[in-house]
Amino acid sequence: MERKWRMIIAMSVLWTLVEGRTLDVGREDGEPFPHPIPGMMSLPVIKIESENQVIGLNDIQPGLKDKGEVVTSLAVDTTSTVPTVPQFNDIGTVETPMENGEELSESEVRADEPVPVEPVEAEEELEEDIFHDEQDMTVIMRRMYDSLSRRLNMLKSRVTSVEQTARDVLARLTVLDCADLQAQGKQSGVYTFHMDHNGKRPVTAACDMETDGGGWTILQRRRPHSKDVDFNRGWHDYKMGFGNASTDYWVGLENIYIWTNSRHYELRIDLTDFEGESAYALYDRFYLENELRGYRLHVNGYSGTAGDSLTNEGQTDNFTAVGMKFTTNDRDHDTSHEINCAKYWKIGGWWFNRCSWANLNGPYKEPGEGDGIGINWHMWRNKEYLRSSTMMIRPARNP
Repeated sequence: MERKWRMIIAMSVLWTLVEGRTLDVGREDGEPFPHPIPGMMSLPVIKIESENQVIGLNDIQPGLKDKGEVVTSLAVDTTSTVPTVPQFNDIGTVETPMENGEELSESEVRADEPVPVEPVEAEEELEEDIFHDEQDMTVIMRRMYDSLSRRLNMLKSRVTSVEQTARDVLARLTVLDCADLQAQGKQSGVYTFHMDHNGKRPVTAACDMETDGGGWTILQRRRPHSKDVDFNRGWHDYKMGFGNASTDYWVGLENIYIWTNSRHYELRIDLTDFEGESAYALYDRFYLENELRGYRLHVNGYSGTAGDSLTNEGQTDNFTAVGMKFTTNDRDHDTSHEINCAKYWKIGGWWFNRCSWANLNGPYKEPGEGDGIGINWHMWRNKEYLRSSTMMIRPARNP
C-alpha cells in the first residue's frame, strides 16, 4: 500500500511539472513565473468522452476522431488515468476518418482540396487574352504609325522650308537685277529683288527681256491712258517707291541708288506720243548719290532718237538735270529761288533745275488738256504731252 501511495504522489508531481512546462512555453527553466497570473489556472481544457482524458489546450494529440466540448475546470481528477505526455512541439498527423470504412473514389473531391481547372477552359482564356493583346497591339501600332507620319510630314515641311530658304539666300546673293534673271533663262515679267540681301528691303520690279537684247530692270513706267496712280507725291513715297509693277509705278530712289552703286549701269528711256510715234534716249553711264546728297543725278554718254533732255549734250543751262538733286513738293532741292518747281507746277518729283527740259513723272494728260505741263520730254516733243514713258537700266555693256 505504501508503495502504491508513493507511485501516486510521484505521478502527481510529474503531472504538475508537465502542466507548468506547457503553460510556460518559450521560457527558460531558470525563469519560473514569479507570481501567479490571474486566470492562468482557468485555461480551457478539452474533455474527451470516449477515453475520459483531460489534456491541456496546448497539448496536441495525434489520432483524434472528434472534437470534444470546451469546459472550464479548476480541479484535476487525480484518480483518472494519467495521459501519455507528448514530446515538446511534437505535432502529429491528423487523419480524416472514412465513413463505413470506405475510401473516396477518384471522381470525388475533398472539400479542403482546390478544384482543378480544366485544360480546355484555360486554353480558351489564353486565346481570349491573346485576342485582346492583338487588339491593343494594333491600336499601339496605329498610334505609332500616325505619330511617325506626323513627324515625317513635319520633316518634309522643314526640308521644303530649308530648300526655299536656300533658294532665297542664293537668289539674294546671286540675283540683283533682271539681267541676272535673263542669264537664268527667265522671261519678261514681274519679279522681287532683295536689295540688302537680308530680306528687309524687298523690291518688286518689272523686267523687259526683249528690248534691244533684254535684261532691263524697269525703274519707272507710265502706261498709255493710265491715270490710276498719282505721281504728285512727297519725298518719302519717291524714296521708297509707289504704284504697281504690273501697271504704273516708281521703283524708289533708295533702290535706284543701291542698284546703280553696285554695278555700272546704262539708262534707257523709251517714249511714245499720241500720234503713235516712238523714240528713245540711251545713256552709257547712270547712277545716283545717296539720300544725304539728295540722290543727285549723274548721267552721260547720250545716244538715241529722242534728243538729250538730261544733259543737253553737255551744254549745261538752267534746265539740264545732270548734277541736280531730286525735288518733291515737300522737299525743295531745285535751283530756283522763287518757287519749288514740283510744288508750283504740281508735276511730281524730278531732278529739277529751273525747272527742266524733261519731266516723266508729271500728271497724265491728253492733247488739248491744260497748259502743256504733263509727261514731257522737251527735246523731242517740246510741250506736247507724251502718251507713255519707261525708264530702265541694265549692266553697262561698255563700262
